[in-house]
This record gives sequence, structure tokens and C-alpha cells, in this order.
Amino acid sequence: MAEQFGTSRPSVREALSALEILGIAERRVGKGNFIKIKDIITPLNDYDKEIIELEQEESPFELLEARKVLEVEIAGLASQKALPEDISVIEVVLNKMRESLENIPRMMEMDRRFHISIARAAHNNFLLSMMLNMSKLLEERLWVNMKEKTWNLPGNPQKYLKEHSVILEKIKNKDSKASRKAMYVHLAGVERDLFKEQI
Repeated sequence: MAEQFGTSRPSVREALSALEILGIAERRVGKGNFIKIKDIITPLNDYDKEIIELEQEESPFELLEARKVLEVEIAGLASQKALPEDISVIEVVLNKMRESLENIPRMMEMDRRFHISIARAAHNNFLLSMMLNMSKLLEERLWVNMKEKTWNLPGNPQKYLKEHSVILEKIKNKDSKASRKAMYVHLAGVERDLFKEQI
């Protein structure tokens, strides 16, 4: 599809996700994306308000690009500046994430808190402010829709939990280079998972 429309796979993926949110399309695992029959006759102007709202949302692909820049450096800084109480907070959030393996929405919320806790541990108010702003963007419908699908794939919650454990371990060891690498590996993996599906 991306080749047909002369655009990138992430752009097509975001467009398909937007159509799902609107109820126009549905994705069937292993089979592809389909237009819902009843919506073929629904006039597009019935969707005007929702389309405008979705157009105003940030691109999930661009959000991930920004996260790879910002959070990788935050992890490195946290490894240098985190206090024992910061580490304790991150551990509590990680344990809550582990307890939520069967509850994907709760696990996703713990994931968000985990990343914010690392930003707090970096002890840089400007970076924390940027992270909190980005965190609000991660609550937009397009991002949540795409992320929920990824988190619901078998094995992904366990994989993400393991990656978070590695990030925390590197921060606890005060290994700045390894902390940055662990965060980059995690976010690059999330990006692959979000955009790897056949379009």
C-alpha cells in the first residue's frame, strides 16, 4: 500500500489506525485491513469532527523519533544523578508493571509512569517538563490505538517488561553508556513493533 500511494509505511499505518478509530476499517490479524461494509454508504461528512480531531494529533512515528532523542539522554543522565529514593520509585513502578501483565491498559499506564520516573531521576526540570509534555501527547487516540494493538500481541508485554528491567539495571549500575543503549534498544524495538505489520 505504501508503494502504491508513494508514501512511507508509518504514514499508511497511521492512516489505517485513524480509519479504525473512526470505525470505517478493521484489522484482522493475519488477514489484513478491511473496510466495514456498513460504512461504505456512510457519508464522509458524518466523520468531519473526528477527522479534524485526528488531524490535530501528533504523528506516532514522529513521537517515537522524538522519544528516541529525548529519553535516551534522560536515561544516561538518570544513571549519573539518580538518588536511592529515585531508584526505589522506579522499582515500585516496574513491580506494578509486572503485576499488570494480564491487564494491558494498566500495564501501559505503568509503562508511562516508568518513563516519567526515569525523567524525574535525571534531576533536570527542563527535561522533566519536556517529558511530561510528551507524555500528554502519548494519550492521544491515534497513539493509544496503535500501542494497544502492539501490547496485545503475544509475548510483547513480557518483552517490554524485560527491556524495562534492563534499563533500570543499567541506571542502578550508574552506567551512563549502557543506560542510553538500553533505552534506545527498547524504543527502537517499540518502533519496529508498531510499524512492522504488513500494510
